[in-house]
Amino acid sequence: MNKANIWYLTKEVSLNVSTNIPEGFDIGFDNRIPEDTRKMLTTFVEWVEDNFNIPICLWVDFEYKHYLLTNDKKRAGYLFYWADFENYPNFDDFDDIPQIRLPVRTEHWTHNEILASFIEAITYYFAWITNTHMEDYSPDQDSVEEILQEYLSSKR
Repeated sequence: MNKANIWYLTKEVSLNVSTNIPEGFDIGFDNRIPEDTRKMLTTFVEWVEDNFNIPICLWVDFEYKHYLLTNDKKRAGYLFYWADFENYPNFDDFDDIPQIRLPVRTEHWTHNEILASFIEAITYYFAWITNTHMEDYSPDQDSVEEILQEYLSSKR
């Protein structure tokens, strides 16, 4: 366990969050995503909620696509939308709940590749709740792999 990994650093984050904003994930699936993939992603979400701090609801939309397009028409493996805190660490605007859109196509990607992409997207969420300057932030691939391996070893 790398204590510098932002996933572990956020375990100690304390935010003032309005009571009308739930904790944890709120996930949705495109109907075309296979049931075994849905189950795998749901199990992973439960593991994250049990082991890490998700103080502000994170909406995740799993879409049946090969990739997503950014505003400037570049291909992306996920998109993370966030609003800046008006007054960190106070969060009270339900309309500013962050969102991840993640393409899921099992015809071309393994479950582990899908999970790695999801882990990278969640890493942006953790950077956001620690008040990291988002435009300059990029997830460390070693940290992503560390979380993936920790999750996989917990399932053995």
